[in-house]
Amino acid sequence: QLQPAAGLGGVHVLRNPDDAAALRDAMQTTTTAVVIGGGYIGLEAAASFAKVGLDVQVIEAANRLLARVASPDMSAFFMALHQHHGVRIHIGAAGTDIHHHDGHFNGVTLADGQHIAAELLVVGIGVAPDSALAEAAGAATRNGILVDRHMRTTIDDIYAIGDVALIDGAALRIESVHNAQDTAARAAADMTKTPLPENTIPWFWSEQYDVRLQSAGIVPVTSAAVQYAVRPGKREGGLSVWSYDQGQLVAVEAVRDPAAYMLGKKCLENNMSPAPSQIIDPAFDLKQFING
Repeated sequence: QLQPAAGLGGVHVLRNPDDAAALRDAMQTTTTAVVIGGGYIGLEAAASFAKVGLDVQVIEAANRLLARVASPDMSAFFMALHQHHGVRIHIGAAGTDIHHHDGHFNGVTLADGQHIAAELLVVGIGVAPDSALAEAAGAATRNGILVDRHMRTTIDDIYAIGDVALIDGAALRIESVHNAQDTAARAAADMTKTPLPENTIPWFWSEQYDVRLQSAGIVPVTSAAVQYAVRPGKREGGLSVWSYDQGQLVAVEAVRDPAAYMLGKKCLENNMSPAPSQIIDPAFDLKQFING
């Protein structure tokens, strides 16, 4: 566990527009940066730093980047992308101490004793849901505020939406723009006694350098029955990864291949599941499969 860094100059998080503005300003007078956390926030920050010429290092405790949210193939893609842009990545590494001088951050020590000197630190290791108010009121919580599919908590007439809400029975909370919009619509429908919106497929995007990732569904990274199928894209460097859980398509991730993303999302929306053997075949016509 890192020693507390709150209040140190040069230490940043990214949770709101003010954080982003402060980080943008800090980049103008910095040459070296360390990012703790190899998730989407951390990698997007690293890409922004590298694009303006900073010397960047990323520290990730898991055995791969994006380990909680992406397929191994997509993790490998972004690892190679960042290394191509000069970012040094420490996988399976944990920071133990944050160093500072005169109140300003100046480096991190890893568990193996390696010291990384830098002027700027971004901590992107996720956030804990703020469910204290709900707990104090007596609502059920479990890594978030428990809700039903109408976004109702266990207290009458109290709703929870967005990142803090965990639908009872779901494996995880979803932290995305789509989820914020969808859960708000569900709560509003219940409050106004109007029909509940149809279930929608979670979607997400991330832009790093000149690459845009688009994903639909939830990659089952913890499932023992997960299977991945990689489909080459028509554009150079493009690909999509199709994730299956117990033989059923559950997620599609695509880079430099918006067509694969759209077709994969249609498959998920219509509960259609092309076989992995079909997906890896470049001659397989996805449009024809969907249209019958």
